[in-house]
Amino acid sequence: MTVRAKISGGYIWRPGVIGAMMLLFSGWFLYDGTIAYPLQQEIQSAYDKIKQDNPGDPIVHAQLWAEHAQSKGWPTATPKKKVEDKDILTQKVIAGITAPVGIYFLGTFFLALGRWVEADEQGVRTNSGRQTDYASIKSIDKSRWQRKGIAVVHYGLDGTDERILLDDWKFEREPTKRILAAIEERMPGGGDGESDADDNPDSPGNDTE
Repeated sequence: MTVRAKISGGYIWRPGVIGAMMLLFSGWFLYDGTIAYPLQQEIQSAYDKIKQDNPGDPIVHAQLWAEHAQSKGWPTATPKKKVEDKDILTQKVIAGITAPVGIYFLGTFFLALGRWVEADEQGVRTNSGRQTDYASIKSIDKSRWQRKGIAVVHYGLDGTDERILLDDWKFEREPTKRILAAIEERMPGGGDGESDADDNPDSPGNDTE
């Protein structure tokens, strides 16, 4: 019988949410740096010119500004926030930083959507094309299994060392445990004796292998 562990819902939503938020922030900062802040600069400059050309009563300034702003389609309220060139540059820099971060996490999200690892009577395989029969498995590194739910299956012939990662945080936990138990039962030498696939009920594996 085939046991397949698909990508875990508890893992996959994190890079998706982070990626979407980073791209949203990037778009927001880019809008401010290329549209909103330059417009505020233009409005402030126009208001300063009105004050310079018509020294005196602030009430007159407000009246002249309201007429000018209305003709431009701008807010008629007196400008209060002064935007400097460094503010515009800051918005663009932040947009430039958050965009690649968002792209990275969304890329991780989409690449992980179809990931799986499975085992049957013949051997173990993954969606990426890695596969081995049980006779070719050399060892299982379970040094992080109890603490993080991570086991690395080493396999190969003619001196090669290939690996298949079992991670019960990235993949569905119960099927991953069953796959590990199946490997330990069928590999040469039967693993290290009694299986400890159930010894990590709460392990939050989080490595990036």
